[in-house]
Amino acid sequence: MGIYSFSINLFSFGVALIAALVLSKRKDRVGLRFLFFSLSVVSWGFPEAIWMSGAHELPEVLTIMRISNVCAIFIPITWFHFVTEFLNKKESKYFYIVNYTLAVVIALFGFTPLFISHTQSILNYKYYIAPGPLFHVFTVSFFSLVFYGFHNLVKTYRIVQGQEKEQLKYFLIATFIGFTAGGSVFLPVYRIPFPLFLTVLMPLYPFFMGIALIRHGLFNAEQAMDAFRRDKLAAIGTLTTSINHEIRNPLYIIQGLSESHLINFKEKVYSNHEQALQKANEVLEKTGAQALRAIDIMKRFSKFAKQDVKQEPRMEKVDLNQVLSDVLPLVNHELELDKIKLVQNIPQSLPPLQADRRHLEEILFNLIVNACQAIKDFRLKACRDDENDKGGIEITAEQKNGHVSILVKDNGPGIPSARLKQIFEPFHTTKEQGTGLGLYITKQLVEKNSGKITVKSKSGEGTSFILEFKR
Repeated sequence: MGIYSFSINLFSFGVALIAALVLSKRKDRVGLRFLFFSLSVVSWGFPEAIWMSGAHELPEVLTIMRISNVCAIFIPITWFHFVTEFLNKKESKYFYIVNYTLAVVIALFGFTPLFISHTQSILNYKYYIAPGPLFHVFTVSFFSLVFYGFHNLVKTYRIVQGQEKEQLKYFLIATFIGFTAGGSVFLPVYRIPFPLFLTVLMPLYPFFMGIALIRHGLFNAEQAMDAFRRDKLAAIGTLTTSINHEIRNPLYIIQGLSESHLINFKEKVYSNHEQALQKANEVLEKTGAQALRAIDIMKRFSKFAKQDVKQEPRMEKVDLNQVLSDVLPLVNHELELDKIKLVQNIPQSLPPLQADRRHLEEILFNLIVNACQAIKDFRLKACRDDENDKGGIEITAEQKNGHVSILVKDNGPGIPSARLKQIFEPFHTTKEQGTGLGLYITKQLVEKNSGKITVKSKSGEGTSFILEFKR
C-alpha cells in the first residue's frame, strides 16, 4: 500500500469517527446533514484507496474506480446542504431539487463510459480515470458547490464573534485542507501531471475537526439554545417592567378610592347612612372597573408570553389595528422610559391580512423593541439625553397590489450598508448584550406566514422595516 493510498484510508476512517461524534452530539437536521455528507466522503475514500494502491488490474480496477466516483458525485451537494443548514441560511428548494436530481442522473450512468470512459496512464499510475462527458458535468458541479459553500462560511466567519468565531476557524481550516487535498485528484484526470502529494494532508481534516468539536464545542446544540434562552429572557424583562407599569395605575386608583372612602367614613363626612351607602356603591363600581382593567392587562401579557412561535401558523384574517392595540401595552413602558414617541398611521379601512395572530404580535413586538433599543443606544453613544431629542417610531400600513404592506420606521442611528445584508443572520448583533436572534426570529416568523420582510437604512438617517402579507 502506497503513502497516498494509506493517507486516504486514514482520512476515511477519521471522517467516519468524526461523523459518529457529531451524531452523538446532534441528532437534528444539522447532525443528519453532516452524516449524509460524511457517508458520501467515506464511501468515496475507501474504494479510492483500494484502486490507488495499484494492487488490481483491469477490468477490476475500472469497476472500483466507478464505485468510488459514483459515491463522490453526492459529496458537493450534501456538503453544500449541510453548510446552509449549519449556518441557518435559506436556499431555494428548486436549487436543491436541481442539484440532487443532477447527482442522481449522473450516478445512474456512473457505471457506463458516459461517466468514466476508460483508464489512462499518468504519473506513476498505470490506471487512472479517463473522463466521459458526464464526468465533466460532475467536475463543474463539484467545484461550484464547494466554492459556494466556502463563500457562505467565510462570510459568516467575518461577522461572528467570540466562541463561534473560534469554532468556525478550525472548521474552515479542516474543510479547506480536506477539499484542497481531495480536489487535487481531479488534476491527473485532465492530463495535468500534478503529483498527488497533497493527499497525505487529508488526515489533518479529522484532526482539526476533532479540535473544533472537543475543545471549542462545534455543533454543540446547547450553545444555540443558550442564546435563544438569553433572547427570551430579554423579552421577559421588557414584559415584566411593562406589567409593573401598566398594572400599577389601576391598583393605585383602587387603593386611593378605598382609602379615601374609609377615611371619609371614619371622620363621618357623610351626613347619613344612605349617603355613605351610595358612596360605597360608587367606590365599588369604580374599583371593580379598575380590577377588570388590571385583569384584562394580565390576560394580554399572559397570552403573549405563552404563545409558542415554533408551532405551524394558524392562518386567519387579522385586523392590524386590533393586533397593535394588544401589542402596545407590552411596550408602552419601554417607550415612556426612553421618551420615544410612537405614531400610528393605519387607516380604519385597511382590509384584514392573512397571518397567525400570535406570530404577528411577536413580529411587531420584536421590531418595536428593536427600534427602541437602537434609538436608546444612539443617544448613549452620542451623549444625547435632552428634551429636544425626539426619538420616534412610526408605523404605517397600506393596501398594495393585493397585499397589506406595513412600515415600521425609526429615526435611530441607521445601519451601515456593509452590515445591512447580515442583520437577519443568526447571532449577528451590534449590541454588546445582544444575542443576534431577534431579527432572525422575526424573519423566520414572517416567512412562516408566507410574508416578506425587507429593510432600508442609511447611517444617521434611521431604519425602515417593510413587511408584506397576503390579504
